[in-house]
Amino acid sequence: MLIQRAVLLDGSMVDIRLGDTIEQVAPELTARRGEDVLDARRATVIPGLHDHHLHLRSAAAALDSVYVGPPQVNTLDELAAALRVATADRDGWVRGYGYHESVAGELNAALLDRLSPEVPVRVAHRSGALWVLNSAGLARIGRAGHSDGRLLRAHGDPAPELPRREPSLRRLSRQLAARGVTGITDAT
Repeated sequence: MLIQRAVLLDGSMVDIRLGDTIEQVAPELTARRGEDVLDARRATVIPGLHDHHLHLRSAAAALDSVYVGPPQVNTLDELAAALRVATADRDGWVRGYGYHESVAGELNAALLDRLSPEVPVRVAHRSGALWVLNSAGLARIGRAGHSDGRLLRAHGDPAPELPRREPSLRRLSRQLAARGVTGITDAT
């Protein structure tokens, strides 16, 4: 492949020929017969970045979820508004993530019931170690009698039996690539 009109970090414009590695970098290169050519249109090229700790499926699922923590959500009213406008997924759940106690204190089923009584809601604490479900969500997973809806991994609570489907990685992959991330290590 030949990348033409690419800008390096020092500001110089170059053409770059790629094979298994970078083969040539010069102010101007002529395309070879049959070679794919990409016009970078004066965009900056950088080495590919590798994210060595990414929870891939969680990050992909978050793109279809509502963020319920600081700095976007800071108060009980903002939490209520975020859950009110959230769209349930195709399994009928509203999924929130990123919750922190600074928003509305210790989150529990009773509080989530006040904010969203009808639709099953599950909110992940920003630590990743706590799920909080409202009563509709607890009933959906067969745990209607649970005392507070708080399912904490450290207390030996089993992970909630929630609908398990692979999130699409397409949108996340495009976002990562747009930021120069060309490789990841899935830390799930």
